[in-house]
Amino acid sequence: MIPYILQTTLCWAAFYGLYAWLLSRVTFFNHNRAYLLGSLLLGLLLPLADWQLLLPAARPELLAVTLQPITLSLENLQVAAPVASGQGPGWREALLAIYWLGVAAAGLRFAYGLRKLWRLFRASERRRQDGYTLVATAEWHPPFSFFHYLFWSRQMPYAPEDEKKIIRHERAHMDGWHSIDVLLLEALSVLFWPSPMIYLFSRSLRVVHEYLADAAVLRMTGKKKQYGHLLLSQSQSGPPIVLANHFINSQLKKRIVMMTKTKSRRYMLTRYLLALPLIPALALIFASAGTAGSGLAASAPFSTLAAPEAPAPEPERGDVDRMPLFAGCEAEETEEAQGACTKKKLVEFMINNLKYPEAARAAKVEGNVLVQFTIAKDGAVQGAEVLKGIGYGCDEAALAVVQAMPDWTPALKNGEPVALKMTLPFTFSLPGEKAQAGESQEEVFKVVEEMPRFPGCAKEGLSMGEQVQCSNQKMHQFIYNNIKYPKEAANAGIQGTAVASFVVDKEGWVKDVRIARSIHESIDAEVARVVKLMNEMDERWIPGRQGGKLANVQFNLPVKFALPEEEAAGAEEQLPANAPHVIGFSSQPEGAQAGQAGKERLELRNFQASPNPTTGLLYLRFEAAPAPTTIRILDANGQEAVRETLSRFEGTYDQALDLGKLPKGGYILHISQGERVFAEKVVVK
Repeated sequence: MIPYILQTTLCWAAFYGLYAWLLSRVTFFNHNRAYLLGSLLLGLLLPLADWQLLLPAARPELLAVTLQPITLSLENLQVAAPVASGQGPGWREALLAIYWLGVAAAGLRFAYGLRKLWRLFRASERRRQDGYTLVATAEWHPPFSFFHYLFWSRQMPYAPEDEKKIIRHERAHMDGWHSIDVLLLEALSVLFWPSPMIYLFSRSLRVVHEYLADAAVLRMTGKKKQYGHLLLSQSQSGPPIVLANHFINSQLKKRIVMMTKTKSRRYMLTRYLLALPLIPALALIFASAGTAGSGLAASAPFSTLAAPEAPAPEPERGDVDRMPLFAGCEAEETEEAQGACTKKKLVEFMINNLKYPEAARAAKVEGNVLVQFTIAKDGAVQGAEVLKGIGYGCDEAALAVVQAMPDWTPALKNGEPVALKMTLPFTFSLPGEKAQAGESQEEVFKVVEEMPRFPGCAKEGLSMGEQVQCSNQKMHQFIYNNIKYPKEAANAGIQGTAVASFVVDKEGWVKDVRIARSIHESIDAEVARVVKLMNEMDERWIPGRQGGKLANVQFNLPVKFALPEEEAAGAEEQLPANAPHVIGFSSQPEGAQAGQAGKERLELRNFQASPNPTTGLLYLRFEAAPAPTTIRILDANGQEAVRETLSRFEGTYDQALDLGKLPKGGYILHISQGERVFAEKVVVK
């Protein structure tokens, strides 16, 4: 709310500056009233619009992409370590508290004004007149109107001629519905009480109301001097009612000057056109600010899946040739090794520098803090800000880690360094429940210096980064080869991501398997079965190490279930923004024919795909309706490995696909015509 108030204040200041400079001096009072009201509404609306489309290439050196998540053996960073001092709620929370206190005070003032007006109305004598209601009061106050009610004090006698002028003045307020403007300004002053511009608009609009009412009186009498004397004689007639239109106004000098002023020439109406350039100028300011502080944020890889809060799109590589590298990783020879090094060093940096504030720990505050920053073309970390916070010092602690980062090696595009915007999620989580009585009380780590690795990658000549990459691929392949889509869930059209939590102990055994995120009973049971199956492998996991010693390490493993047709239509479920990795697959429900579970099924006749499993060539034959057809081979991540487009498919296909260059493992044969899809599992030996 506070940023919105600041942006609105900027808009109002620009429009009001033009009014005070040129427009307040002209005698086009109706135009000025319309301008002030229109400026108020534009100031409310302009900050709400998305103006970044105005700058499609305003800052080509700054890219904002969604990064492919880098994972540390499928684990996430979870902060539960060293304790540091905290300062309680941050300054944002303090400002917000002050703002709402001000809203409450302004709201009470508004309500008090309405109540005072209502009590005066109820205690007075009311008589219906020609076009309005006369409210004769017993209190001492100047005449005033509220909508079509004229409040007149019986203690203030007037000469008949003066009485006519006052009534004509107030009738102008009534006929112009000026009370609506007053109520609008009062309501806005409750929500925008910190903005000085709302008070300037309120004062100026009330003065314009008086100009209009004075002009109506002068059109009736034409006697400016006598009317001016009447205003002066009544200027000390008592305290005004805040929500009413008064015969006497504090801007008395301006009113008298405006009454004696020569009527403005018609050509001066062109001054109002000067407001038009202000709109695109403000839009350009907001667009530039939006480009600097928002956009598609690059999702950093480390956070917790235990309590996901908001979905995020499937990660993409982005419009860069090479992602930024953490300091010290540029010396690695391959891009994969550089990525693994970046992940490792970033995790280590966060573990060594992130502290759990004492205030948050004492208040048992947990949650996610999102920090956005830009890696500039020179590698410097700039513009760090908290996009989503939880207070109690956690926001400041996360921001301090980012601000303390050394210079990165910048991203590259077309061989040139470019700036890149990134978002890094921090998950603050307090230690969980202790193990039950009789069970081992050994410490279980979330992140350690050397994470456990899936077996099969401890080969000579491989760097640690390459071993981690290999371990992830082996884990992925194991899940894919053993998981089955339960019939019950498939027939019910159940899709989504289940998250299994388990511990790899010091001997490499998998234990304490549980479902941290459930989507269906049968799917949960299948995921748990496959995780427990890891204990039946020929080799154990390679245990993790902390401080050179073997350690128990907890993992969160997300497994995505997607029916083939839905996945082809692009309706995949999106993982939370803090998801570290997706073990995704689009397998055939156990025992069902491919494509049968979806709504848009592509009917194939005489289908054959052999041999399956295959060591290289896959002979594919089928018949279908003549229509443009696409044949794809998708890996377990859903990434396209082979593609053949038949723009003039005549109804019969009989050819061999060469899969010999693909890594061994499971794939999906994906045949589509428009929205209709056929899918079949294929294994490459």
